[in-house]
Amino acid sequence: MRFDELAARSGLSGILRVMQVLGMIGPKGVPRLRARPVTCTRSSWYRAPAGGLLRTYRGIGDLVEPGMLLGAVSDPFGVAEVEITAQSNGIIVGRSNMPVVNEGDALFHVAETPKVWHAEAAMEGVAAQMEAAPLFDEDEII
Repeated sequence: MRFDELAARSGLSGILRVMQVLGMIGPKGVPRLRARPVTCTRSSWYRAPAGGLLRTYRGIGDLVEPGMLLGAVSDPFGVAEVEITAQSNGIIVGRSNMPVVNEGDALFHVAETPKVWHAEAAMEGVAAQMEAAPLFDEDEII
């Protein structure tokens, strides 16, 4: 129920590049790749250890390291609180926006990278790519 411009630009750029490689469209209007992408071969979801109210401390695109605090789930009165910490290096690629969670609900989706600098390189590449990739009207591409 939210428009995420970074996600829309990233998805559109990737789709256009794939269509160009497949010969479906010409190079006009297709954003050029400005940084080498980092491939993440594994990802994991961090789930709610208990039901309650979710407070998040990290967002989509943030780099994480083992032990880093991602969020906390507490009871409605704030008496009992359970922290959610990262278990590996990676990039947060998805996050729940719902403040009320049930036990087992998916909260954070982390794409794992072998080293933190891999994740940093990926985020720098995404930032560089998105600065020059405007959202197009279909008539501008075809």
